[in-house]
Amino acid sequence: MQLVTLVTMRSTFPREAAMKPEQSVTNKASLAPYRDSISRFIRSTMILKNKRYEDLASGLEQRGIVLTSDNLRSKVSKGAFAADLLMAIFEVLEVEEEALLKLKKIREEEKQR
Repeated sequence: MQLVTLVTMRSTFPREAAMKPEQSVTNKASLAPYRDSISRFIRSTMILKNKRYEDLASGLEQRGIVLTSDNLRSKVSKGAFAADLLMAIFEVLEVEEEALLKLKKIREEEKQR
């Protein structure tokens, strides 16, 4: 019987330096208009479809995602979502395929302010 030694391969690429705190602040500020657009879009979609945060929480729970209505309200107000949660919310709200175009339009309107 042969003895096999496992070797952990390490990347030969140089490591990037950690992000500077100032850059993190700049990134957050640069992403704020996008978060605002997402918040506005979700809130307006909920109003148009006569959905409450409780309805959204229930729809997500049917998909195995358990969040309280208060937690969702907070997430929507901040506009910061993981892509998977955003997609699940779009599914619950039955957002049509043109959602990205509508989000871009909202973003463009906000740029003009």
